[in-house]
Amino acid sequence: MGKDSKNFLKGVASGYAFMITSMLVSLWLVPFTLKHLTRQEYAIFAIASDLLSWLALAGLGVSAVFNSRGAQLMGRGDTEELNIVASTTFFTQLVSSVIIIIAGIFVTLKPELLFSKEASAEHLQAVVAILVTAFTISFIFQPLNAMLVANKQIHIDNYLKFGLLAINTLLTIFFLTQGLKLLSLALSNFIGTIIISIITWLRVKRTLGYIKIDPGLWRFDRFRFLLKNGIWFSIGGLAGIFIFRMDSFLIGQYISLANVTSFVITIKLYQIADKFHQQFFNTTRPYFAQVYGKGDMHLLSRMHNLSFNLSFTTAFIMGIAVMLVNKWFIGVWVGPDFYLGDTINMLLCINFILQASVLPNRIVLVTTLYKNELHSITRVLEGITKVVLTVLLISRFGLPVLVLAGILSSVVFSNLWLNILTSRLLKEPFLKKVLPLFLIIQVPLAGLVQDMTIKNLLYILIMIVLLGIATKIIFDYKDLIRPFYVQIFNRTNKKIS
Repeated sequence: MGKDSKNFLKGVASGYAFMITSMLVSLWLVPFTLKHLTRQEYAIFAIASDLLSWLALAGLGVSAVFNSRGAQLMGRGDTEELNIVASTTFFTQLVSSVIIIIAGIFVTLKPELLFSKEASAEHLQAVVAILVTAFTISFIFQPLNAMLVANKQIHIDNYLKFGLLAINTLLTIFFLTQGLKLLSLALSNFIGTIIISIITWLRVKRTLGYIKIDPGLWRFDRFRFLLKNGIWFSIGGLAGIFIFRMDSFLIGQYISLANVTSFVITIKLYQIADKFHQQFFNTTRPYFAQVYGKGDMHLLSRMHNLSFNLSFTTAFIMGIAVMLVNKWFIGVWVGPDFYLGDTINMLLCINFILQASVLPNRIVLVTTLYKNELHSITRVLEGITKVVLTVLLISRFGLPVLVLAGILSSVVFSNLWLNILTSRLLKEPFLKKVLPLFLIIQVPLAGLVQDMTIKNLLYILIMIVLLGIATKIIFDYKDLIRPFYVQIFNRTNKKIS
């Protein structure tokens, strides 16, 4: 096995290992943290974490573009152009950090605008300032991480994530036990970021010493190229913020900070299920791109049908499984008082199935660049619709409106419209992809049953039927399964044909 193959395997293995480890650490650390913080204080940290994802938009996707462009230049051995693009990326990112600093100063001086007037945690302004400072440092060093990834050192990037996780966890435990409360989370994040940033810098200097980062190499035409392509990454990031990263803020503003913590706890298992689901199906991206590049639309259609049907059935099974155990899990994990109730739990299940099942559509549209601008704008409209509906109705109808708004916007813009785009690309009947969605109606219908034993048996029966459907799908497409996934481990040199 060659060096590139070993590095790829290390990247895949370390990626899965980090994902699982970080989940386990989080599951242990949350109840430990809640023993030292009030619900309001924990909610403030959750909202502040979302704030950092908002600030990432300042980069305008430049570093994300460098991930691909840097890899291309390294593959060609064009060091001169690589130095120019790397320098342009780094110093563009550096200038963009000024926007983050200005936004950070504003939020630090006016924390009630972000955390609601209810926020009264000790050292709140200091916490915000420290978190923003740590994020700014990490933001500036993003191009260096991109260099490691572009040089097929994604496993190194994952090892650094392991290191940051270990440092943050140990320091958080230490500071919390010393009574620093919310400040503990901010300080551990800051110290961990400083240490890992230094290690990243040294690693790049050692393994990629031939790359020069010089302000004199900044070029406007390269900046324009990075910005032109990066803006669509930013639009995608904006959509992700509206769809996934506004919930805590909206709950804090219109309901209460205590409910933010309960929501974060109630949705936790669904987030874990989503990560496993995405990690599995995202491995198909390069194969969709390869087949589309060959112009084999028949094979592309078959691959999409396999991925779509498996994604839908597995998301359905995972969603119901989480819904059935969520109340028990939360009671054991942090206590039953944090559970938001069966109605919210069922709505979160439906929302998870809808969002997860559409992933293959997003993958095939992105990898083929089909209607890329329209795809990105559609996702932003989905997020905006969710936020607007929530703002208009949440004060009157309460927390369920937040999840219902997400379900409605997902159905219109993702589950219907993205299926229309995909059907046009693959020249397939639109209803072929939409009809399975009607199976989701089974979730609320079964929920109407009053007897808990019968209700749970109905859900288990649905899972068994879906498992049978998934098994049939695998057998129907068994000629695709082997080349679809085994190539990841380089056990065959055969191409998809």
